[in-house]
Amino acid sequence: MSDGPLSKDRLYAEIRAAIRATDEISFKLMGLVPLVSGTAFLAFFIQNKDTVKLPFGVVVTLALFAALTTLGVFRWELRNIQTCRWLLRRAEALEEALSGPATGRPKPPLGIGKTEAEKWVYSVTILAWLALPALVWYYLDRAGSLPSTWALVCYVTSALLTAGATVISALTRVGGEPMR
Repeated sequence: MSDGPLSKDRLYAEIRAAIRATDEISFKLMGLVPLVSGTAFLAFFIQNKDTVKLPFGVVVTLALFAALTTLGVFRWELRNIQTCRWLLRRAEALEEALSGPATGRPKPPLGIGKTEAEKWVYSVTILAWLALPALVWYYLDRAGSLPSTWALVCYVTSALLTAGATVISALTRVGGEPMR
């Protein structure tokens, strides 16, 4: 096997395979994150008399863990989008070299494509997780005592920081600039 340079055809095929791989990962994650989150939400709200109620502190901890984990996957996915765009530009350059001017990709309907959809899915999922402790307390534990001031301050501070990081991530322009 030779370690020499790849032909343009072979390089193009490799780039297209890499694009398909990044799209496949994105598609799986975009389906999995809301599904798992939705299932967890149902577990919190579908209770019967035999169900053990979780203490507010446990709900807060689980919700913050889920929101921060989803934010981490979201940030990784933004990098995945950036890599995919970079690969697409390489593929377009090779198409031009192989067969003339590239025709480009169709524009997404109403300007809402993969990037915008992912930003919405992850942002909504994170914000729903951040709202969960308040919903659980309001609907399931209203008769109980209000959580301690310290617990509320910690939760609200953590939730605001996470929500801020989510908004910044959602508003981040994800281009395909050269990787450094």
